[in-house]
Amino acid sequence: MSLSHSLPLLEVRSQAEGIVTGYASVFGGIDSYGDQVAKGAFGASLAHHRAQGTAPVMLWAHKADTPIGRWVEISEDSRGLLVTGQINLKTTAGQQAFEHLRAGDITGLSIGYRVVKGGAKMREGVNVLTAIDLAEISVVSVPADSSARISEVKAAGIKPTTLRAFEKAMEQIGFSRSEARHIAAKGFSLSGAPDPSNEIIAALKAATQQFTKASQ
Repeated sequence: MSLSHSLPLLEVRSQAEGIVTGYASVFGGIDSYGDQVAKGAFGASLAHHRAQGTAPVMLWAHKADTPIGRWVEISEDSRGLLVTGQINLKTTAGQQAFEHLRAGDITGLSIGYRVVKGGAKMREGVNVLTAIDLAEISVVSVPADSSARISEVKAAGIKPTTLRAFEKAMEQIGFSRSEARHIAAKGFSLSGAPDPSNEIIAALKAATQQFTKASQ
């Protein structure tokens, strides 16, 4: 089985906490192995999974003994392989994976697959994959395809677009990227009460105003 990190864009949301969305592979790019996935390469494999009532498994870093949930929606669109999964928060591995995703520590996605016979062609020095038997999709720290990322993580009922707007607003008023992520993901209550100084109060008011505008 070959391993290729596809387009990493993973989102973490939650209404049903633990839902992640992203692109496991992006068409047209060239990954670190020199492979390029062509549009339609997953079609037959996805059709077979649907017919069998199965789905590629969700793993942590391609470890067969470390499942972290299940993929509930997998489809090809004009960009690539769009996936939505449910992290199993009742398991230790699932909980740890979700916390890393929610904090933005890890955002990569990678596919585990077998190239179907006749499903690869060399074009101008690039190995173009036209037919792939998809076995698993992993959450990884360093994807082979740098564009294969989790784009949304559902957590605590916060809309992902609103969460990102809040993080951006916090960065714009002077917080570091890591501080902004921590504040957005955990809230001030987990890192101690905010400093009651006028400077902090003013900063929070400014952030609230920007946050409100970005959310409208």
